Amino acid sequence: MKACVLYFSRTGNTKRLAEAISDLLKAPVFDIATSESSVVEDFDLLILGTPVNGFKPAVEVLSYMERLPQSEGKKAILFCTYTIFKGGTFKVMEKELGKKGYTTILSASKRGVKPSKTDFPEILNEIEKTVNKQHEVRRQFSSEQ
Repeated sequence: MKACVLYFSRTGNTKRLAEAISDLLKAPVFDIATSESSVVEDFDLLILGTPVNGFKPAVEVLSYMERLPQSEGKKAILFCTYTIFKGGTFKVMEKELGKKGYTTILSASKRGVKPSKTDFPEILNEIEKTVNKQHEVRRQFSSEQ
């Protein structure tokens, strides 16, 4: 499964988490503020991160998702960073990605991010387990063919 990490960050928290995920999975990382939505075409797994603004994803992330190309059978992992409450962030993102043909396989959040990558072990573990499970499913499917 070929993954990429996309994020938008205002304060640097979401960026640090995106970079930690990228390091963990050895996947390319893209800042959606400077990347075209077509960058996702070569990937099977989209890992998309946003800060929470008004209990929803950042408007920049919503706009980016609207511009994503239509897909079939691709997966998504969503993550967010927040201070108070994540609200309906993931519901909004899942709905928008669903319109584009993505199936969300994990939504993970981090509250009160500190300026250190070591602040992410729980969320990184959760993402790694999910990605490994997807690889296992893919291997089983391939061996049955």
